[in-house]
Amino acid sequence: MQLQPGLLVSYNASPDATYQVVNVDDFSDCVWLRRFPLRERRLPTFSVPADQVRPIASEQS
Repeated sequence: MQLQPGLLVSYNASPDATYQVVNVDDFSDCVWLRRFPLRERRLPTFSVPADQVRPIASEQS
């Protein structure tokens, strides 16, 4: 599965948390993430190498 904005993923450095892909930078092979679920206050985004994240299996089939 290709990473795309809006996708929910887990991040290797924090495997118990859920993150949402905000943007994918194909030139640097980085992914911008933010914690999920979203809160009323702004959540910071941060960049990680794309190989450090993996999609969370959807419960809908």
